[in-house]
Amino acid sequence: MHKKPASETGSFNPRIFLAFLLCAAGAWLATFSFAATPANGTLSEATPVLNYTAGPFLQSNPVPVPVVQSGPTCNNTQNPCDSYNLTTSVSAAYISANPGAVAKVTLFWTDTGSGNSDYDLYIYNGTVGNTTATTPVATRAASSANPEIASIFPLQAGTINYTIKVVPYVATGETIGVRIELLAGSGGGGGFPGFGGPDPTVPGNPRYQTFFPPKGTNAESGDGEMNVGFNPATGRYMLDNIGPVWRVTPPEVVTPGAPECCDALWEDRSSTIADSGVDPILWTDQPSGRTFASNFTGGPNALYAYTDSDGEPTVTSPTGWTVLGAAVPNGGADHQTIGSGPYPNPLPPGVVPNPVLNPLARAVYYCSQDIVGPAFCQRSDDLGASYGPGFLAYDGSDCGGLHGHLRVGPDGAAYVPVPDCNNKAGVAVSMDAGLTWQEFYLPNSLPQSAGSDSSIAIDPNNKLYYFYVLS
Repeated sequence: MHKKPASETGSFNPRIFLAFLLCAAGAWLATFSFAATPANGTLSEATPVLNYTAGPFLQSNPVPVPVVQSGPTCNNTQNPCDSYNLTTSVSAAYISANPGAVAKVTLFWTDTGSGNSDYDLYIYNGTVGNTTATTPVATRAASSANPEIASIFPLQAGTINYTIKVVPYVATGETIGVRIELLAGSGGGGGFPGFGGPDPTVPGNPRYQTFFPPKGTNAESGDGEMNVGFNPATGRYMLDNIGPVWRVTPPEVVTPGAPECCDALWEDRSSTIADSGVDPILWTDQPSGRTFASNFTGGPNALYAYTDSDGEPTVTSPTGWTVLGAAVPNGGADHQTIGSGPYPNPLPPGVVPNPVLNPLARAVYYCSQDIVGPAFCQRSDDLGASYGPGFLAYDGSDCGGLHGHLRVGPDGAAYVPVPDCNNKAGVAVSMDAGLTWQEFYLPNSLPQSAGSDSSIAIDPNNKLYYFYVLS
């Protein structure tokens, strides 16, 4: 009897086993094909620049979940991330000579053509393997920008270990590059000149720094009307777009002395009462630092609150905001605006700023309109804690349309721009703290019967600049 070889009749088949090994190797290579090359490096005075690459990335890892999670989940299976071990070795003499020194980490890539790729940068203290949403992050750059830039600051003398994680938030086959630089910072003798210090100013050349909102949050919304307030006392920005208020703290304010280079800290500091409605409005009175937020629900009264702490909860304001219980007095049913500035000098008869609640003597105005007809303005003498009666800014017979936002000049004059006044751009002006108003038409201007939201600016010499869009 002829017997088949055991290799053919048993459970072991070399060809099948070889195929299995090849498949397993392919799967393994697919999983780890994005590993950093090289996997580690030491940044020092002798080696001030490091570069590595990783990729291609074929699997996305859309973490962390906005607002809910503070950091990404990284493992080698369901949540892939690239990992690089960074060591900084800097002498005490270098740190002493360059107190603003930083390790600047730049993540960049070329999109494969989808236009949707997005990679984020996270830096951890020490040597870190897998991470969860609660693993503490030292610094990050997790916006929608390309490149993403984060900095390790302040640098410590000696040998310090860090772990750099790149999260393929939206991966479409890209190979990423990472550049790490030892920069002296402002006042230093090496590195990129002036890095960490103020940007040079050139007359006529504006400077910009872009802060991207957290992914998936309502701060990203393209709806609404963006309002920006700035508190010079704290260096923070207050933003209101569709209702909820976001507080943005620049990196050099989060960490004093840090360079003006990286992502800002975004925090939801909503007033709650003004989160929903059809007309979200925000205004910050810079001398006092008080920010006002309001919204309309389609009626004559607005939802209204103010904060003296940039929305931070305090003992006296547990939510961070003080809500005006009675709302702003009736005046209009739509399109409110809030503005503030100095009182006219001399003060009109009967106009008295509250010396206790308004020690800086700031007049706060609240104006709204009856849909697209007349507009009314109220004034607060206690820094927005209460308002007096409404006075007619314009009656709708000659001027109409959706007015722009109120502004107050250095001389105390209050202005409300109006898009259409007898087929010309117009403005309602009060020289007596809102008690009486006059309509003025801009000569040689074009009608804006279909336009809205004219905008004005006033320079230190009380010269008025008027901007409008024909539509």
